Amino acid sequence: MNGKNILVTGPSGMLGSSLIKNLSYSNIISSDFDITDSKCVAAFLLKNKPDIIIHTAAYTNVDDCETNHDKAYKINAIGTQNIVNYCMDKDILFIYISSTGIYGTEKENERYNEFDNVSPTTIHHKSKYEGEKIVQNHLNKYLILRTGWLFGGDITHSKNFVYKRYLEAKNNKIMYSDDTQKGNPTYVLNFVKQIEVLIQNNQLGIFNCVNEAGNISRYDYVKKIVDLFESACEVKKASKDIFKRIAPVSFNESAINYKLDLLNLNIMREWDKSLSKYIIDLKKDLIL
Repeated sequence: MNGKNILVTGPSGMLGSSLIKNLSYSNIISSDFDITDSKCVAAFLLKNKPDIIIHTAAYTNVDDCETNHDKAYKINAIGTQNIVNYCMDKDILFIYISSTGIYGTEKENERYNEFDNVSPTTIHHKSKYEGEKIVQNHLNKYLILRTGWLFGGDITHSKNFVYKRYLEAKNNKIMYSDDTQKGNPTYVLNFVKQIEVLIQNNQLGIFNCVNEAGNISRYDYVKKIVDLFESACEVKKASKDIFKRIAPVSFNESAINYKLDLLNLNIMREWDKSLSKYIIDLKKDLIL
């Protein structure tokens, strides 16, 4: 891998910035170029000639996507198509970051694996799935990585869920959290290392890449965050009326890294151990 050019799209996002900072390779290219402008995309890629593209740039605000359909499909589908068009006749590994939210609502309590049907319920997840189909239909050399509930990054990142819950607990005696939606809190650094493992082992295809979590709700996640910060704030289960959302988000985004397990390539850790490690590191930047 050393000597190869790796392009990371969406470098200001949590995953993009973590890849740039933590990938153990030297030739990393990053730029916030406009992926929806086909001429801009072609010119940038022709100039930089990447050997590997890790495509993290996306419109990720799930509720906003419900009222901005055009923007969602323009960025998540057309933006992906523009990059794929450049890759079609070239020896480039294209890595597309997707979401376990695309599986939908077919399973009530079981975790989704890569061989399950995909039936997204929100515009965000539908547009991400369209991106997946574009990659699968036009490229042979690709990885599609489905992850979810990413946490990590420094305290300045606008989407730092863990830090926001720390601040909320610091300023309140009681917090409420949803215990109806389930998923896999996933440490971004674990995900970065898993991406490296897949590249190094010349893997292609679709993979779930999440931290190990069985039947974990948002409430479980938030309570663990508050407990690890040793806050006196009490976390209570919210009533159904408190967290009404515009987007019809699936109540079950839980997944298992089935293919990684079958290939003996799964290095993703348990969610709570990874969260504990992250908060230990985060505390060094805080005045508690």
